[in-house]
Amino acid sequence: MSGGANAKNRKERVTLQARIRTLVVHDSPFMLKLLAQILKQMANFDLVGTATNGGQALRQVSALSPDLVLMDVHLPGLNGIQAIQYIKQRAHTPVVVIISSDARPITKELAQKAGADGFLNKEEDLQHRLISVLENLFGPSAATRSAVTDSSFHKQAA
Repeated sequence: MSGGANAKNRKERVTLQARIRTLVVHDSPFMLKLLAQILKQMANFDLVGTATNGGQALRQVSALSPDLVLMDVHLPGLNGIQAIQYIKQRAHTPVVVIISSDARPITKELAQKAGADGFLNKEEDLQHRLISVLENLFGPSAATRSAVTDSSFHKQAA
């Protein structure tokens, strides 16, 4: 089964659960705290762990089996894109949303190719946009949705 199919199945299972186990991966203590505060405001999201680099993220995914991983791109050692590639090879993959200030088209393309389920630019009104993305991914009709991003991974019609 492909990583995309696993992620879709995971989303379908998660939407039926009461709580969404979330791992936050970022090398900034400020961003870890901010993301934890945003998750705390949301009714169905439990922060089960944090990591500050890609290697820790892989260990935490194995140990905690989160439903959702919020991950930065630029991490010490193993970066977020590399970590996603490893995470998406697992049998039961979590939904992975990149949260980064690096919103260059090449970064978004690499995130999509690695298997990220969404990409969110952390500039300007992060809280509102993150809540919207998580509602799209895990809300009542989430099982019918595909990747979510500030500017969709899918090509816009010209």
